[in-house]
Amino acid sequence: MKRLFFIMFALTLLLAGCQSTEQESSPSENNPTEVVEGSTILNLKQKYGSESEQAIMPMYNVAQDEEFTFKFKADLGKSNWSLRDTISVHTDIKALKASEVPLLSDIHDNSISIRPLGWGVLTSDSMKNKDQGSWGGAPIYYIRLNYDPDAEKLTLLDQPIIIPFTVKSELPVPNLRYEIDKDRRLTLVWDKVEGATEYKIYERSDLTNFDTNVPLTGAEDAFSNSLPLDIAVTTETSFNDFMKDGRGGLGTYSELIISHQNHGLRGEYYVTAIGGGKESNFSRGVPTAPLASQLPTALKEQLYMEKLKNIDVLPQKATVEYNDGSLARETIVYDTKNVEISEFNETNIPFHIKGTALKSYVRVENVTQADLDRLTQQTVAESSNGLVEPKNNTPYVPAPDVPTIINNHDEPESATETEEAPASETPTTESTTDTETSEDATDPLSTEASDDTSDNSSDMASEEASNETPAPAPEAEEDNLVDEQKSNTQQNVEQGNQETVPQPATGDAMINADSALEEVLAKNMIAAQDKISLKAFPEAQNFTTLSDVVLKVMYQNPLILGVEGFEYNYGTLTLSIHYNESASGIQKKQDEIIAKANEVVASIIKDGMNEDEKRKAIYDYLNDNAKYDDAALENAEQNNFKNVDPQFNDSFTTYGILVKGVGVCASYASVYKLLSDLSGLESIVVTGASSGVPHAWNKVKIGNEWFHVDATNNLTNSGIPYFLYNANDDTAASQKTIADQDYWLDSELAMFNGESDANDYYVQNDLEVVSINEYKTKAESELKKGENRVILRFASPVDSDELMTAAGEALAAVDEALLNTAQLATLGSYAILDPKPEQK
Repeated sequence: MKRLFFIMFALTLLLAGCQSTEQESSPSENNPTEVVEGSTILNLKQKYGSESEQAIMPMYNVAQDEEFTFKFKADLGKSNWSLRDTISVHTDIKALKASEVPLLSDIHDNSISIRPLGWGVLTSDSMKNKDQGSWGGAPIYYIRLNYDPDAEKLTLLDQPIIIPFTVKSELPVPNLRYEIDKDRRLTLVWDKVEGATEYKIYERSDLTNFDTNVPLTGAEDAFSNSLPLDIAVTTETSFNDFMKDGRGGLGTYSELIISHQNHGLRGEYYVTAIGGGKESNFSRGVPTAPLASQLPTALKEQLYMEKLKNIDVLPQKATVEYNDGSLARETIVYDTKNVEISEFNETNIPFHIKGTALKSYVRVENVTQADLDRLTQQTVAESSNGLVEPKNNTPYVPAPDVPTIINNHDEPESATETEEAPASETPTTESTTDTETSEDATDPLSTEASDDTSDNSSDMASEEASNETPAPAPEAEEDNLVDEQKSNTQQNVEQGNQETVPQPATGDAMINADSALEEVLAKNMIAAQDKISLKAFPEAQNFTTLSDVVLKVMYQNPLILGVEGFEYNYGTLTLSIHYNESASGIQKKQDEIIAKANEVVASIIKDGMNEDEKRKAIYDYLNDNAKYDDAALENAEQNNFKNVDPQFNDSFTTYGILVKGVGVCASYASVYKLLSDLSGLESIVVTGASSGVPHAWNKVKIGNEWFHVDATNNLTNSGIPYFLYNANDDTAASQKTIADQDYWLDSELAMFNGESDANDYYVQNDLEVVSINEYKTKAESELKKGENRVILRFASPVDSDELMTAAGEALAAVDEALLNTAQLATLGSYAILDPKPEQK
């Protein structure tokens, strides 16, 4: 029987360009159009029933041995309570028992004081050498208060009060993050730290298991069970030399062979800054186990040791091990450009593994130039790495010179204060408990002056609203940081609650929000406002919470356009948003989006349609009326995926696919979300990676479960109809489509699980096979029906050689002549058999 030639043609998922770009922006040039003022923030809190929620603003740069004292109105001596169940300190914002850190406590009358025990957690050697109690070097801590301190009787809170605090660092803490390049190699990167001459790299890992990258809970369990080890020092602001041999995590054995990448990468990494004999606290950690399934590690086969007869028997796939220990068959791309045919009847043909830095070669006899030309036409184009989400420039923790208490409420006019506090600086209050005295300590707005000001501010508020109780001021005779921050928080919140929220010209109908904070952010960002006050929301005044909610709002609101980046200013309690065009330009595009969306829904959604029919109508509309913007992808590649030229901006927003008919996956997902909203369907935008490349798609609600819909990788763009359509989580994972945590609040991600496969397109249409024999039978049946392309999905991984043999047998059973023309390709677990491709 003739051999079916297995051609891996350029069939690739359109994953790149799926998220917004990181362009430079100039907020001062945004010039927002006139915004109609809407309701106050207090009105929105009342709408969501959150106006009475208790919160205390974060406290920054406290002393290493800071003692916190909490006063209770209730008589603790007459109450049945447990100290540990009342107040605790944690390293994770969820503040669960596992993340609790050791502390010492004292009880005086109705007050409870807490202070650190021993060295604390996540400590460097330089910290251990200091002869004092220490909270440790963790980037941030969270006090959990379970009982209401202002209740007359000891009352358990419905939700605990979580109060973040940071410990003063000797140098600014590096703002650590990671990057995955086009070869899926991971690099740690951070910004240059003023005053630092070098940086120290620390690693935490499971010392009992060196074979795979096992998950570490890190901050979730107070960094227990493993100590941070000092593994390297560098003067650079990036690091990927995980084997510490100078080869950047590559296993290089010759010019032709790279057998490993991400070599030695495991556990969780941190960076500290060093300079002038000082060392900073630890940066936030970069846990690598959650990334392990996206990071190729080793080429498992030594193909260069084999000698092949001719190019017809060249392998098309090779086994690659990933950082989590899993194995996958990956596409081989033969690099024929510089091949010289050997006169000794054995030619080395180099190759690389698609989307990696792994490479090797095969030895082939009887090679001609015609063979090489033919092989060049059969290789798969390089896959592209995706873009990143809008850049978050917010420092994970504030700089050491940021005051412990941010006093950002209005101060009464005072000649002395006006003279000595420059207008460009935010009025601040420095805690007198810090072991180091900052420049702010001599400012008239220091602790003592702030106490007086708080009294005056409360009196003024009382005069303006006699029916309200003035905020209690801290007791002047006591230096209580917690009381001071409670009073400061109350005044900031009361003032912030009176701020008005812009009413976007698009109205409220297309705003997706589940809280007052989300609605404030959504309305401001839809109205293209570049400064958003957060003084009314103490719970959002920390990196973790704020980043989580900002990204959710951005992804779930299709009318938010042109956002390139954002950052939070700890000193002014202000969030800045950077857009790539003016507010008037954004509003014009929003008007066009709404008009077009209503037109589309009116044309494709018919009376009497059920939800399944509506979902399919939206998917089919996108398949038939839009296409992937290859030019935008190419431009992003040329700019190293850091930005795109302005003419391609629309391809990353709702405007691209809906109005212009071209865009990348972020645009597809956003349009699918918008059309679903207008059609009364529940859907969300999902972000993550597919085959290691950043991607955006959707999940839809069917019954009580949520299923994956990838509108980008449709028939028009990928050649595969309904690639992921109503697919469950296991099916999506089998195609290496894995969600991250950016698209929704971390605490609520479990709401969107999907297990059933009853609604899956390939299951419903009997296009999924479980074995090679079933594939051969079904492929033969489809070919006999006259199908000009047979696309089937395997329920589990399949060997490429066995697949090729089965496809050849199916073709021969119909017409042996098809073996001369047919092409077979695979994408994930999909097999695409094209009997007569030249006729298309």
